Amino acid sequence: MNDLTSLRATLNDSDPAKDTAPTDRNRRWARANAIARLREDTPVTGPLWRRIPVLVTGAAAAALAVGVGAMLLPTDHPAGVPVAYASPPETVEVVGGEPVDGTEALLELAEVTAGRGDPQGRGDVGFVASTGTTMYRMNADAGDADPEETHGYGFIPFEWNRWQSLDGELREDQNPQPPTETGGEAGDHEWFLDQVGETHEETLHPSLVLPEALPTDPDALAETLMGLGEDPEEDERTDASLFHAVASLYENRPLSGAEEAAVQRIIADRSETSHLGTATDPLGREGELFSFVVEEPGVQTLEYRYLFSTEDGALLYQDSILMDEEDPETPIEDYGLEYPVLSQQVSYVWTGWVEEIGQRP
Repeated sequence: MNDLTSLRATLNDSDPAKDTAPTDRNRRWARANAIARLREDTPVTGPLWRRIPVLVTGAAAAALAVGVGAMLLPTDHPAGVPVAYASPPETVEVVGGEPVDGTEALLELAEVTAGRGDPQGRGDVGFVASTGTTMYRMNADAGDADPEETHGYGFIPFEWNRWQSLDGELREDQNPQPPTETGGEAGDHEWFLDQVGETHEETLHPSLVLPEALPTDPDALAETLMGLGEDPEEDERTDASLFHAVASLYENRPLSGAEEAAVQRIIADRSETSHLGTATDPLGREGELFSFVVEEPGVQTLEYRYLFSTEDGALLYQDSILMDEEDPETPIEDYGLEYPVLSQQVSYVWTGWVEEIGQRP
């Protein structure tokens, strides 16, 4: 019995990651990194219903789509996410014709980005404030002796605040918001807001800490991102791993113009980038929208879309769209969904440096 099977048995068939199928290689990598991130002197203080999803994420992180949440349900809510969260958010509107090859356009934008200068703010702690929506899917066990399996999903709006110091101290505040559409009984989402909201703090293993100055050469930056974690040479890390690392980089680290230009050149050089046209994000900011598709063999196919400012090349918005999954245990149709489906969308509100964790600009 492997680690994932043992965890599922412990959870009594309520495993929120049961629909995922991580490869042996990705399971070993995720497990090694999860173990590396544990602090032996840090007691687990969160209630059990909040701790279990964190354990599942550590064991099956490679199999979860970027931004796709998974959770356990309280025993008195077997139906899953409140129906008020059933409607997906509106996608960004694109102005232009058919998508065209975006390689040259993105490389030209990188030249603009490179001249932007250093991130705003001062200090040794990176702070990223963002808003957006995450799709949650779940299989619910109502807690009966032999319950009938039920399915549920929802598109949950969030506000995120993330701090990460240069020596690896990390804090994330995850604040779910009321549903954007009305529906269901009055107040039926209050328990859900309390359950999903949380603050997470940890100290990263040294192998996961980014260098103080990131390489501005795209190949060197890609090597740095692919080298995070213990014993990365034991795993054949793919472009899917690299683009997951890029998404995580934007979530946790302020980037100078030269550093972000290197990210844009990585995308242009290592993906079949499309230029979709001019678009406006949910906060009303206009930029140029680029997309590329990443196949994670044996797991899933995602389309990433990045909206960059034409003025200074800064990332304004990104979303990921789940295009397909390979042999999921529960077909997506059983959730009442179909491909393609939104996985996550994020608008970046403020990114820069502050002097200490918890400080806001």
